[in-house]
Amino acid sequence: MQKYESIERGILQNDVKALRESIGSICYTCRDFSNGEFDEVVEYVLSKGIKLMDDTLVGELVSTGKESYTDEDFARAIFELKKNFCKERIADVKKIGATLYRKKEEPKPQTVGTGPNAQSHQASNNAKLKVAGLVAAGLAVVAVAVILVILFKK
Repeated sequence: MQKYESIERGILQNDVKALRESIGSICYTCRDFSNGEFDEVVEYVLSKGIKLMDDTLVGELVSTGKESYTDEDFARAIFELKKNFCKERIADVKKIGATLYRKKEEPKPQTVGTGPNAQSHQASNNAKLKVAGLVAAGLAVVAVAVILVILFKK
């Protein structure tokens, strides 16, 4: 876990409001929560005996009734989390963040076949296509030459 001065200061001063503010800001460093930093910091603060968590949800979650989200939804969910730091709000921020910012997988190039030699088969097929193209080009040149010979004989 990365050390944060603001977290350490908040623990020393038992300043729950400052801790919530700092932890909420960590949400912006890895918006899809894939690196686990947010959870590590929360656990770290809780292990120091700080009453960081609220027992109940106050108000409605930002994601309630929505199927898609915006950057504004993410920012608002973090704002609400800082005021009402509870499990439900944490889950809400993570849900919105993961939906909006999850890293998209790059499409893998399709290969011919499925075995371990699939790429070599693809390379082989590409070589065959190049040869076929060269043969077709050669035939076209010969056809043009034949046409020119016929035209000039007349």
